[in-house]
Amino acid sequence: MALRKAEAMIRKRYLAAGQRQIHARESGWNAGGTPLVCLHATAYSSRQFDPLMRAFGDNRHVLAIDLPGYGDSDPPAVTPNISCYARMIGEAIETPRVDLFGYHTGVAIAAELALLLPRRVGQLTFMGIPHFRALNFEQWKARLCTAHLLEPSLDQFAERWAYLVSDRPQGLSLRRGFENFVDELKAWPDGARAHRALFAYDLEESLARLTQSVTVLNPAGHLAEASRIAAGLIPRVRLIELPELAGAALECEAVALAALIPSAAGSVR
Repeated sequence: MALRKAEAMIRKRYLAAGQRQIHARESGWNAGGTPLVCLHATAYSSRQFDPLMRAFGDNRHVLAIDLPGYGDSDPPAVTPNISCYARMIGEAIETPRVDLFGYHTGVAIAAELALLLPRRVGQLTFMGIPHFRALNFEQWKARLCTAHLLEPSLDQFAERWAYLVSDRPQGLSLRRGFENFVDELKAWPDGARAHRALFAYDLEESLARLTQSVTVLNPAGHLAEASRIAAGLIPRVRLIELPELAGAALECEAVALAALIPSAAGSVR
């Protein structure tokens, strides 16, 4: 079925997680069916899912959450682990049942949330599973988990500017690359804290314990083989290989991805 071409209205609001506030983007709030909660990669924000929300139009209720300490969400009160992130998000979600879409770090948080609240979490969709034990674990840990120092010079941002803006993936607009850079600045100097939680988390054990149906969307990229291996650990899994999608898939291929998310295809027109 073809997705609606009318662009969704995206509103911003705050959700309560104890004494903390969680910032979220929301679209399709009048649609029926199970809401889809989207959890982003480190160190970005819910803005990462804007194209996906536009692809769904008003046909699916989507809630994209800024992970605690990222975007405009309050940080956790203590040094967070993946369970802490999942519990805060679980407290913030207002509907009795949700589906989850996890991207990179968001995969681990979605898996933990599904284990914590099995009666409230329905379908799971993962993309970019951070199964770094299938790669060079220590090398990736050193690369992703190091905290920066806040310095009085713009030179400290040169590497991130090059990675996110100057050398951004083909198809990603200059403005979108800049927005990614701004998201990282908001989390600076320690935007790596969620990565440290991720690398301390036993993702493989959690994936093997999931009872929900899981769809793994697997575009080309450095996590494609790791995602493929991780999918083999999940009891009820559907692996969808997408080698034709590369680079900024969430940005450039949102319509194609939206059509593959379970329970979405039947609710769009």
